[in-house]
Amino acid sequence: MTETFDRLAFAPEEYLARRDALRALMAERGMAAVVLTTTENTYYLTGFGSLAYGATALVMRADGKAAWVMRRTELSNIRALKDQLWANEGLGVTDGQVHAEVLEGAIADLVGPNAVIGVEFSAVQPILRSFLGPLGGGSRKVVDATGLVEHLRRIKSPAEIALLKRAGAIVAQSCRDGFAALHEGMTDSALAAVVTDSLLRNGSDRVAQMPNVCAGPRTARAHVTWCGAPIRRGEVINVEPAASVFDYHTPLYRIYSLGPPQDIVRRMFDTCREALDEGYARVRPGMTSHEAARIFESVIEKAGFAENMVTRPAYSIGAAFPPGWGEDSVMAIRRNSEQVLEEGMCFHVVPCLYMDGVGCVPASLPSVLTASGFEPLADGEVTLDIKD
Repeated sequence: MTETFDRLAFAPEEYLARRDALRALMAERGMAAVVLTTTENTYYLTGFGSLAYGATALVMRADGKAAWVMRRTELSNIRALKDQLWANEGLGVTDGQVHAEVLEGAIADLVGPNAVIGVEFSAVQPILRSFLGPLGGGSRKVVDATGLVEHLRRIKSPAEIALLKRAGAIVAQSCRDGFAALHEGMTDSALAAVVTDSLLRNGSDRVAQMPNVCAGPRTARAHVTWCGAPIRRGEVINVEPAASVFDYHTPLYRIYSLGPPQDIVRRMFDTCREALDEGYARVRPGMTSHEAARIFESVIEKAGFAENMVTRPAYSIGAAFPPGWGEDSVMAIRRNSEQVLEEGMCFHVVPCLYMDGVGCVPASLPSVLTASGFEPLADGEVTLDIKD
């Protein structure tokens, strides 16, 4: 009997459909096999999401036959899930062995010496440096497979959206718990502990990144988090956690204050909230990413804060692993991008402003794009929460 904690996120049919969609893309590009090393991509295709120590690759042939090449001890995870994974065969790399040599053998067994091999050139793992040499040898042709799986990941299935909504409920509660616990004399570290504890108590799985929790002008420094500093009255307080369900992450960014904040903070928040509302009212499938971005940006420019908006208005969310929860390489709503928005895309919609000496002020709502526009993936009002 399979324990709940060893169960894959989705039914086998969903993973097989993803595999076959990738096979179709490979056929269009004449690839005999692909070598995938991005954890999010291999998780999306197979359901296996363990953070293996050492280099890990999935080699898949055009007919769907596949083999893992990973540290030998990590094969225990494949064996444990053998009855659930469609990719359930692997070659172990013994400590001291060269990963590239084992990988070369796996490729040779699957496709032979004259094949066209797709490789994720943009993969984060340094594994590429070791195996590009062997793959490029002889008559074998290596081509760039970057973006193949990301193309499939752009649009979330109903089952994926359901997980993001479950994570959205957890993360919204963690933000409410953080605000409820906020009090005079509290440190940013103590607030972070409350938020993190709430995530875990309410059912979050392992998160790809710890929450960003900070107060005061330090919040204007991107992704700076707690340092044991006392929270002072009137300061901007930033709380940005993400909850995870089966590694699907839904983030939320909230702003608090102990006592009335500065007037400039109120104006910044009102502007971001107006931009969020305008995006909800006007962004629709069929727009380009650039067209959607300009809807948010125009509101901020009109209010005189153009120089303070230094990020794109929204980035894709879904399955994620350390070091972060975003899917910026999959999709984003940003200026000068001609990617087309489609139903089922999921984003952290987060117009925010950074001002040195003041801090970061956001208006955040994780959302799924439907035919009629954005719909929230997390509950709760988008407000500037003030505690006297």
